[in-house]
Amino acid sequence: MAKNLPGNFWLMSIGSMLFFLSFNIILPELPDVLKKLNGEAYLGYILPAFAFSALLARPLSGWVTDYLGRKKAMIGGALFCVIAGLLYPWAQTIGLFFLIRFIHGFSTGFSPTGFTAFTADIVPEARRGEAFGWQGIFSNSGTAAGYALGASIVMWWGQNGLFLSSSIMGILAIAIFFLLPETKPLRPSAPSRKLFYWKAWPPALLMLLVCIPLGALLTAMPDFTKQLGYDNKGIFLTVYISSSLLVRVFSGKLSDRLGSAAGIAIGSAFQMVALLLLFYQSAFFLAAILYGVGQGFNAPSLFAWAGKLSTAETRGRALSMLFMALEIGVIIGGVGTGWILNLSKNSYHLVFGFCAIASLMALAFSGAQHKKARFNGPS
Repeated sequence: MAKNLPGNFWLMSIGSMLFFLSFNIILPELPDVLKKLNGEAYLGYILPAFAFSALLARPLSGWVTDYLGRKKAMIGGALFCVIAGLLYPWAQTIGLFFLIRFIHGFSTGFSPTGFTAFTADIVPEARRGEAFGWQGIFSNSGTAAGYALGASIVMWWGQNGLFLSSSIMGILAIAIFFLLPETKPLRPSAPSRKLFYWKAWPPALLMLLVCIPLGALLTAMPDFTKQLGYDNKGIFLTVYISSSLLVRVFSGKLSDRLGSAAGIAIGSAFQMVALLLLFYQSAFFLAAILYGVGQGFNAPSLFAWAGKLSTAETRGRALSMLFMALEIGVIIGGVGTGWILNLSKNSYHLVFGFCAIASLMALAFSGAQHKKARFNGPS
């Protein structure tokens, strides 16, 4: 365990783990839910429907985080998880299914902005990469556990039991968030009407590029994994998240030392290699490991960079810029994957090639930013 990080940081991280467990536990099963509704042609929209509502919420989430409080953003987002989990069993049509996905997306529109702003508030700048690495360990542990546990819960208690479990995890997260102190700065003046913080555009652009492959993999991997003969549809996602966890603290410290742009360049290089392996349909598990290592470098570096570019009064909006870019990247990746696979059911290599190009662009831009930082100061 890292020394001298505040106790409330660890408490918040446990809450974030439960939050991510709540909405990821159902993800590998959603394609089967949609297929039962005769919606196989719409599989590519499962993630984009979620991401689109999150994208709509992101600008408001930054404002809420800066002016109403970090806790309100965290609790409000988790409430959407609870509500959506209770509504999924009522999805008896394709339209209603996507309406609930849309509602569910508001959860990630709000809570993660509150998490990251809270961390940046209570951790010194020189250790933020390390702290975001640890935060990622907890959040991604929830994600990995969700991918791994979802199918087992369905076997034990059915799909309705799975959705109820999702709501219970959201309730537990809310209980933890209530225990946290509020860390937003006090201000007597009226709040700004500006929803965007454009100074954070470099890490936001990179977040978009690294999330295009993420959206594609989350969409394609359950069926691609089954096609390869594996029973567990979430095995690739579980392996990639697990390998990401192993490098988070190391990568966060390296980002603090070398600069955020260097950390992202390293991560993008790992992910490009992983996607090329998938393009040639070889070394499935090695690709999952390398993709996770890349994610372990990218995430803490991106959030630390946005934190450095902002002040306490603008931190929520700066971080919401990253999350908006995340959602746009996931939407592009998910919709693009659905479009490619609708053209040909066996065109997975085109999906992975499309993703590798996005990773190459992230590598080129982050490398250029790192070179620029060597002359103008650290990023």
